[in-house]
Amino acid sequence: MDDIFKKNILRDLFKAYYGSRKNKRHTISQLKFEIEYEKRLIDLSKELSQESYSINRSICFISFKPLKREIFAADFRDRIIHHFVYNHINPIFERYFINDSYSCRKGKGTSYGVKRLNHFIRSCSDNYSKNCYVLKLDIIGYFMSIDKNILYKKIEEKLFDKK
Repeated sequence: MDDIFKKNILRDLFKAYYGSRKNKRHTISQLKFEIEYEKRLIDLSKELSQESYSINRSICFISFKPLKREIFAADFRDRIIHHFVYNHINPIFERYFINDSYSCRKGKGTSYGVKRLNHFIRSCSDNYSKNCYVLKLDIIGYFMSIDKNILYKKIEEKLFDKK
């Protein structure tokens, strides 16, 4: 592992920790981690440096709102790693996303999506003077059905091309 990367692991883990706790402040997993969180982050940085980190078990449950779906919630410690990885790889992948992909992107939240939709409706309807149509859909089980081997190869190509 690159020495510069190792030196920055702890700093980057703290950044990931603060990012991952934003909407999870009072979950049991987060509260457990909060006790001695500095020590836990130091331990986590050692695991990453020694390449001995392993994923904990996730919690699976069914959510019924807004619709019935199966949720796999990562342990809070693993959420920190998710943020850590995201913070490192997002700059690599950001340039490949289309402008109308909004999930997990800075400045591309719901408000931006609504503004873009309004722009397209105004454009299509000649500023609301003609009818136009909008199709809203969701492909059931899409992400669960993605071929993980193909996805892994595509991600690997982008990451290892950039170091």
